[in-house]
This record gives sequence, structure tokens and C-alpha cells, in this order.
Amino acid sequence: MHYSLICTGKGKQHYAPELSEPVPCDFLRLEVNVATICGSDYMVLQGTHPYKKYPAILGHELVGKVVQNSENSRFQCGELVTALSYGSCGRCDYCQKRLTNHCIEKITYNTAGSSGAFSRHMDVHESSLVAVPENAAAHDFVLAEPLSIVLHALQKVSVQASDNVLVIGAGAMGLLSAIVCREVHDVSNVTLLETHPSRGAFAKSLGFLNAAQFGDIPQNSVDLIIVAGGSALDFDQALSRLNIGGTLVLISYFDTPSQLEMNTIVRKEIRLAGSFLSTLDDLNSAVEMIKHSQQAASLLSKVVVEHISFAQLKDFMLRTDTIGKTIVASPGVIS
Repeated sequence: MHYSLICTGKGKQHYAPELSEPVPCDFLRLEVNVATICGSDYMVLQGTHPYKKYPAILGHELVGKVVQNSENSRFQCGELVTALSYGSCGRCDYCQKRLTNHCIEKITYNTAGSSGAFSRHMDVHESSLVAVPENAAAHDFVLAEPLSIVLHALQKVSVQASDNVLVIGAGAMGLLSAIVCREVHDVSNVTLLETHPSRGAFAKSLGFLNAAQFGDIPQNSVDLIIVAGGSALDFDQALSRLNIGGTLVLISYFDTPSQLEMNTIVRKEIRLAGSFLSTLDDLNSAVEMIKHSQQAASLLSKVVVEHISFAQLKDFMLRTDTIGKTIVASPGVIS
């Protein structure tokens, strides 16, 4: 028997037998090889996610094998794939403009009425999927979806090698943001702002500068701020660190209300950019970056720091001391 990890309300999660239902039209059934935990999974469990509903099978960052496809599918049974966190209709105005992340009929995973990756099998819309190399180490490509979100965000702003970059939050998204700045944009001066000591120490171990508070960073010294952690952020402090003409890009959702000092934005000619999810083009770029990283000395190989079994996952979700990414092996299997 296989199981799913289901969240039924704030702080409520349990293992339940996996349901076997017909695969919907335009969906493929995947056997999930490996999965990892997204910050949004924690937000669902903590009751702070802005739009996901209960009951939800948690998890959407995965690598899986196609075990059931449709007659005209571009994917074959047995093929390894990874996925976006949503599916798109391909018909609406946004999809026609290749803004599939804003599809008006978007299919969201790990929310009420849809599949999640913390299960042996997951039904995923074909529009979500990108193939993973057959000879690949599956756990490397489980980073593709979160990496695609970072790539999507940094396409919206100008990143120069000479920039002083501040990444707020040294969780997985912050680490990936710092790595992309370093390895894609050749930025040498990247600082991660992180109040959690073990996360800050981990960022430092990867070769990045670390600051524990805004007071450690001089005012008017930063060209680009990437907000990759949204817990109780003091935006006025962030804006005061930006240089004239600096840029602030927001990747994370926020679990508390936020205020901005608009006069500072006007006076310093600050550019603000929001970034929401990613697209199939971004996911393809992420897969290519990971493929290249396997042949080079990349920090991406150091982001995954722990492997756990599916049976350990429920208790692991309650931990507050995690760093990097944790791989969940063979989701749905409790031995």
C-alpha cells in the first residue's frame, strides 16, 4: 500500500492511503522518485499561504517517472520528468502571450482538489512537464522548479557583475538566488541577510558574505536586493540600504502585512519588481543549468544537505532548524 501526506488544516497533517482515481484528460500519472520541501509547503501547514486550500497533499518539487500517459502525449511511459508547480490551459490571453504563470484557468498543485508530490503517484498536467536526462541523478534535478523561479525573477532586472547584491533570506530560495548571481551573472559581492545562525553559517560556508541584521550593512551600499524570505521584513530598512537607482525584486510571499516608505522610492529612484512563479521556458533553462553544473564545480551540488525517508517526513515538517534542501526518497512508501 502507498500513502500520501495530507494537510487538513493549520498544524494538522497525517499519512493516508493513496487514492486511486482515473487520470484526468491532458494529465499524466507520475511515479514520484524524489521530492523536496518548498517554503510554500510550510506555509500551507502553518496556515499562512495566501491561496492554497485544505485538504492538500503537500509537495510539488519533484522528479518522477511517467507511468501513464495519453495517446498524443509528448512524453513516453518510463521517461523521467520534472514539473512546474502549476498547469496552464494554453488558450487564454495570458497563455497566448507566454505568460502561463498568470493563466486564468491555472491548475495549482498541492491544494484542495489536486495532486501533490508527497505521495507515490502524482497526476500532473502535460503543460507542466520538462524531461530530465535519462542518465541523470534524479536528486540533482529536484532543484529545477525552485531554480526556475529564481531565473524567472532575475530576468526581470539588470544584474551586473560589479553590483553589490543583498539576498534577504538564506533558505533554499535565497541560496539559489545567490548562486545564480555568482555563477550566471558573475557577481562576486553577494551578501545573504539571515537571522537564523545555522542558515547564516551555511551560507558563509558556501563562500557568500553573511549579515545577521540590517545594521551590519551600510546604508546606500547595495545595488540589488533580492527578497527571498518574507517573514517580518522591515522594508524601510531594506530601502535605506539601496543605492541611488537601486533595484528591489520580490520572490517570496509574505506572511505579515508590509509597508513601504514611498518617498524613499521616489527620492532614490528605486525600481521595484515582483516575480510570480516561473514558466516552462524557465524550467527548461533550470534543467540546462543543472546539466551543466554536473560537469563543472557548481555550488548547486551543495544545496541538498540531507536525505530522509517518507516515514520521517511528517515529523521533519515540524522542524525549524533546517538548512538547504532536504531530499525525500520514494515518497508514498512507508516500510
